[in-house]
Amino acid sequence: MDTAELKRLLDLSIRAAQTPAGMLLDYFADRALHVERKDDGSPVSVADREAETAIRSVLQGDPVAADFDVLGEEFGEKGSKARYRWLIDPIDGTRSFVNRIPLFGTIVALEDRETDKALIGVIHLPTLNRTYSAARGLGSFCNGTAVSVSGETELATSIIATGDIAQFISAGCEEMFRQLAGTCPYLRGYTDCFGHTLVIDGSVGAMVDPSLNPWDAAATQVLIEEAGGMVITRPSRVEHKIDALFGAPKLVEQLVALLHF
Repeated sequence: MDTAELKRLLDLSIRAAQTPAGMLLDYFADRALHVERKDDGSPVSVADREAETAIRSVLQGDPVAADFDVLGEEFGEKGSKARYRWLIDPIDGTRSFVNRIPLFGTIVALEDRETDKALIGVIHLPTLNRTYSAARGLGSFCNGTAVSVSGETELATSIIATGDIAQFISAGCEEMFRQLAGTCPYLRGYTDCFGHTLVIDGSVGAMVDPSLNPWDAAATQVLIEEAGGMVITRPSRVEHKIDALFGAPKLVEQLVALLHF
């Protein structure tokens, strides 16, 4: 894929990720929003489904991208094993969303299956009106301004973020959490894609986030790497999921050694 096509698809990805924002903000303000539970106990609402439908419509309405496969959190996978695949999470942080915590986002990524790498990553945070976007070789941006990961090099002075403790428990990583708490004095729970964006723009030094779905991590992979950071992943003990560690390279290296990641 050449640079011109990559730029065009990046613009399409940004538009797709931003498309449901107004609808999501309306549902976010609705205190009567009905919330259901998936088989794994996680929350879901009509807002998740309508947002994914809107995103799919934008992506599949493009004359080139219409031939790409699509994997979304709410409606699964559609396609026939094409080289390129869209990954969609309409509301990353649904637990925050349904509890009226304004730290949720929409994720769109484009993956190259031949290289097993994300080519494009977009995270839009509707309540903050921030759009993080990146494509391979083109840099990482927030609302059009270039961003980079933290320049911190010491765990003792860096803010380190984690996902929910429930994720560590489900992935059998309780000891890892204890090691983080005993070593990192500024350990904070900035969960979901909001936490990821804090690492992307250097506000947080690194993040340890176990038990992620493919659509949770693909955009972050390219956003972090294009921002000068490092991403380490491994298969999670939770089937079909991964554990991720990402952030400023020096901090990631220290965390890999500390956690035997």
